[in-house]
Amino acid sequence: MFSLVAVSAELAEQLVALDEDGEDAVHQARIRVRRLRSILRVYRAAFDAEAALAMRTRLKTLGDRLGTVRDLEVKATTLDDLLEVDDPPDVVDAVTAEAEATRAEHDAALASLLRYVHGGTVRALLADVQMFAAEPPLSRKGRKHPGRVTTRGLEKAVVKVHRERGDSLEERHATRKAARKVRYAADAVADDLGRQAVRLSSAAKAAQDALGDNRDDLLLAHELRELGHIGLAMRCERRAADALDGLDAKLAAIAFEGASA
Repeated sequence: MFSLVAVSAELAEQLVALDEDGEDAVHQARIRVRRLRSILRVYRAAFDAEAALAMRTRLKTLGDRLGTVRDLEVKATTLDDLLEVDDPPDVVDAVTAEAEATRAEHDAALASLLRYVHGGTVRALLADVQMFAAEPPLSRKGRKHPGRVTTRGLEKAVVKVHRERGDSLEERHATRKAARKVRYAADAVADDLGRQAVRLSSAAKAAQDALGDNRDDLLLAHELRELGHIGLAMRCERRAADALDGLDAKLAAIAFEGASA
């Protein structure tokens, strides 16, 4: 149901792969955690409320640990991409030093994550996730009216994307998270809804990516200003602004039959 079995199996595979392919496996495992949590949130009416909330909470703990490592990797990559060929040596040195410090922090976070994943807490979580996926604790609505639950869940998720819109960093972050939920929830029912779900997922991803790039650059710009690198901060801020080009159209494309902004 809702691709739970497939996503839970993929999560287990990516966590096993952490030892051999740390970076991509961290990213992929984080995506699977977010997919599961989005399904349980958007289609919450389909599940026993207490059981679904407990599972979402446990998954969030794992997702936060994965996110710490992934965010540091993204920051280091963003710093590398910030340099331009005509930058003076002092700028290159400053960015290189900050990138190296970020990678050292990342390596420590990754080592901590591996210890956590190898522990009993995550093993128990994976076993429980797979059991939940195999035999979901459905609510009466989930058993009697799965199609209605799917449609209504997506409608509400789409409405929330547009309701969360705003110009502040935190408002845009809320919009991004709402778009991400729509994306993963639509992916989970693609077999049932076909092209409509595929289009919805694609539109949500486009908005999510733009808002994510904007946030990453703005947060880095803030750090660079605090370190006194004003020119670099302004460069990040220009990139952040560029990321929002066409955002209104991307958000407008997040539409589902029966939903309204």
